[in-house]
Amino acid sequence: MELAEPRRAVRDGRLRLALAIERRYQAGQKIIGSGEPASSLYFLLSGMVSVKLPSGVRLATLVQGTQFGEMALIEGRRHADVWADTAILCRELPLDEFDRFRERHPASGERIARNLALILAKRLIQANHKVELLTGY
Repeated sequence: MELAEPRRAVRDGRLRLALAIERRYQAGQKIIGSGEPASSLYFLLSGMVSVKLPSGVRLATLVQGTQFGEMALIEGRRHADVWADTAILCRELPLDEFDRFRERHPASGERIARNLALILAKRLIQANHKVELLTGY
């Protein structure tokens, strides 16, 4: 990786956040509902959220500096609920804004998409490990 890459990543992050809308949620408030259209992704700036199945089973707890709702990039509907465990501050990035950004800045858009794909891959690996533990394989 080139030495300039980290600086580009910081710049890309600032551009991405500049396109996003600031949102605040109180503890106990639902942010994303299963079955809803998936039209944006979120960047958690402060606080803690839980990702849960509609049955109430907790899939993950996420904290400051993480993203959620990124499945919207590949799936048109939400498959889990996201609840604010504490008061949170996040930035919501509508997918149509992200698409326009990628058209105007293809290299930056590619890096961001690649990073989000890595996050999805890591979460899939974690889910596979959980299934392994639960099934005893």
